[in-house]
Amino acid sequence: MMGCLCMSGNVGKAIEKINELFPEETDSDEPYSSLLSDILTCLAISDRYIFWVCCVYLVMYRKLPDAVVHRFECEKELIEIEWPPVHLPDKEKQRVLKLVEIAIGAVKANVSSELASSEANLSLAQNFALCHIRCVMALDGLEHCQALLEKYMKLYPQCIEFVLISARLHTSDSGGSGVKAFEEALCKWPKEVPGIHCIWNQYIEFSLERGCPDFAKELITRWMDFVSKVQHTRNESLDAVTSNRPDGSFESGSASSPDFWVANSSQMDIMFGYLNLSLSKLMDKDFVEAHFAIDRALRASTLQYIKHCLREYAMFFLAYKSQSVKVSSISEQLSILNEYLDNVRAFCVLEPLSRHFINRIEKPRIKQLVCNLLTPVSSDSFTVNLVLKEWYGPSLLPPKLGQPKELVDFVEAVLEIVPSNYELVFCVYKWLSKDGKYVDVSLDSIFFWASSALVNAICHAVPIAPEHVWAEAAKIILDIAGIESLSENFYRRALSAYPFSSELWNSYYSLSKKTREDASAVMEAARERGIELG
Repeated sequence: MMGCLCMSGNVGKAIEKINELFPEETDSDEPYSSLLSDILTCLAISDRYIFWVCCVYLVMYRKLPDAVVHRFECEKELIEIEWPPVHLPDKEKQRVLKLVEIAIGAVKANVSSELASSEANLSLAQNFALCHIRCVMALDGLEHCQALLEKYMKLYPQCIEFVLISARLHTSDSGGSGVKAFEEALCKWPKEVPGIHCIWNQYIEFSLERGCPDFAKELITRWMDFVSKVQHTRNESLDAVTSNRPDGSFESGSASSPDFWVANSSQMDIMFGYLNLSLSKLMDKDFVEAHFAIDRALRASTLQYIKHCLREYAMFFLAYKSQSVKVSSISEQLSILNEYLDNVRAFCVLEPLSRHFINRIEKPRIKQLVCNLLTPVSSDSFTVNLVLKEWYGPSLLPPKLGQPKELVDFVEAVLEIVPSNYELVFCVYKWLSKDGKYVDVSLDSIFFWASSALVNAICHAVPIAPEHVWAEAAKIILDIAGIESLSENFYRRALSAYPFSSELWNSYYSLSKKTREDASAVMEAARERGIELG
């Protein structure tokens, strides 16, 4: 409902509906209106958290979170929502903070103590608290979160994200290095609680980010000693391994026999433990063992940390291939990209919620028939673009594309891997718009090709691309000459998917005024859907 109001140009009405959540906005003694009350009672606990976060986010930024919009038809993760800094008038800021308080109270009232004690709902509550902290950070800055962070660290002492935020908070302090916070976290972390290997991992990466590779090597050595001591206490059979060393430690173990230290560990600790082991082997230039370890990390990854693991895997894989094979041409780079994707493709498919019923079909032949009738879900372009970003930077494009043919060949090759990668084509437009690109060549034909590639990529996306993607594409193709037929087909597809999009209707009306003698039919069609043009 809120998404429909926003895309139809009625953000103000959406905020008015949210304002009904404030007790003073209604004549009733109820905390929120009957409509929203009815909606909330129909939602699962996880969706109630999403609902409240979206309400707060919409009031702050006048739009829904991208992490929610991009996964409208899939499971949504609170932890993936980004909260960029925002400046609001003091009255609006206080209203946002009041709404957060109402949300916290509503969640506590709706979630029984029995449900709250379950592991899944405890994770939801922790991620909701994390959103609260990030919301305050966006409004007031990191330095104003100390008291709130300490409150949540006491309430959820096992939440690793709070520990990491605390370390970053100490880093931002005047003269702070973050080292003390990480050291305290390592000392205080309960032995029986998963997460210790994640703290070590972030501590090592934090050191590398700050340009301290020697200190990072020292941390890896400490981590290996820590692993040795923990495993030694768990398994007395390691005495034979450690008896020859006076300090009781051992040299970095082999990734080919990886279970020597992860017995009884959680999936999160297994994943981050393997990542640490991979870093250790990588610094020793043992690429074979490092590859084996990071491959095991990927296989042990959980949904919450899969993107972090994929990013680490991409960075390693490119470094590994670059040292083993001289990578000079774009074709060789694309070959490596294909090999990387073959390794991680099984981890990158988002299953729409509407298709969960297929898993409940018991008869294999019927299940296969249903799967064959439905359009396959698109591969997640995030993984491809992650590699391209590590390789080429935020433009996703090789810096040296001397001829238009090189650009076309590169983009077409990537789109052959992931046909729905419209993010890459948007980057092509930004790249072409810069001064000095192909000054000796007419850009009309290149823009024609790019427009066709963009439309095809968006139309290939399953689940369907978000409304703002179609709207951004509409603005681009509106200014490209000679593609009227392509544009008409694009708008028909776009408006069938998002019939209440104000931006799409306005762009279609602008196109119609260029290509038709009478654009009144478009204006009338928009009016029937409550959109006023002109």
